[in-house]
Amino acid sequence: MKHYDLKETKKEKATFYSYDNGYYTFILENEDAIVFEEINKSILDQYNLRDVNFKNQKFIITYTEIVEDEDDEDMIIYRLEKLEQL
Repeated sequence: MKHYDLKETKKEKATFYSYDNGYYTFILENEDAIVFEEINKSILDQYNLRDVNFKNQKFIITYTEIVEDEDDEDMIIYRLEKLEQL
């Protein structure tokens, strides 16, 4: 049973690190890695992140952090909403 669903949108500078099996990894300026399991389709229309040419490219990323409470355990999903290449 779901108890709550929280969403917070954030915007940060990040470097694209990799695409692997449906997951997109970016490294934030503070060197934390963030893995997106959801991505806005318009981003994929504009940027083919599966192409190795985007590896190590810098972007401003806008993403939503979705916290869901499933059976008293918090689950965090990151959804990439917008991508702007620097």
